[in-house]
Amino acid sequence: MKKYIIVAESGADLSREMIEKHDIRVAQMHVEIDGRDYLDEAVSMQELTAYYEKTGKVPKTSGVNPNQYADVFRKIKEEDPGAIIIHICYSAQLSCGYQSSILADDPALAIYRIDAKNVSIGHGFIIMKTVELIKRQPDIEPEDLVAQINAFVEKTRFSFVPGNLDYLRAGGRVSNAQYLGATLFQLKPLIEVIDGLMLSTKKYRGSLGKILPLALSEYFERFPIDKTEMFCVYACTIDKAIKEAIDRQARLAGVRSILWLETGGVIASHSGPGGVGFAGMEI
Repeated sequence: MKKYIIVAESGADLSREMIEKHDIRVAQMHVEIDGRDYLDEAVSMQELTAYYEKTGKVPKTSGVNPNQYADVFRKIKEEDPGAIIIHICYSAQLSCGYQSSILADDPALAIYRIDAKNVSIGHGFIIMKTVELIKRQPDIEPEDLVAQINAFVEKTRFSFVPGNLDYLRAGGRVSNAQYLGATLFQLKPLIEVIDGLMLSTKKYRGSLGKILPLALSEYFERFPIDKTEMFCVYACTIDKAIKEAIDRQARLAGVRSILWLETGGVIASHSGPGGVGFAGMEI
């Protein structure tokens, strides 16, 4: 029986339980707060938000560097030299991780790289579908597995609504004109990951409690999402009533299983506290 080991980046926002249960090797992305570098998993959400409130600046983020990947690959070689590594990378359009992995290549290992073309739970959803596939077909050939994962990539849809537009503005992701207009009219953008890029595709007016169920309803209207399972994610905090409204809307759409996850520092630095997203896969 083949042994596959999945390598991913912390920006996939998988829970510690998921990582440990499936022995997923996670390389940590970075968050810089006030000149100090933190690993993604070590960022305190309280420190992240306090830094913005104090300075008006958002934390900087960066991807996994080659030395980190070299350490991950070295450990796998020591523990499981015959393992086949399936590296599912955070969007190569948005992070250096894919290139860093190539620079850390070890010819003694069988490493297959897939650009997830996605972030956060969009990335994580692809990883967990890969886990399920390997469990069902443990002897699948690597080339066939990669082809299946690439099919997952093309069918995964991740959208989110940022909780605080200030983070997008301070991070240079919206212009001042867009920011002022959105603030004046109480607009919030819907951000979708399309071909590896985060793009604003629509604007909603009102509170998150009103916007998010509507955005989710339209998500199911636009995409033929498999209703077996979907992931939802929140950044730093989520109001109980908002979570219940999203759950209710998902159930009305016929979703049978909803898994809630919390972002790490990298995604929270882009979304701002209170941001919410959802991910699923087309049939």
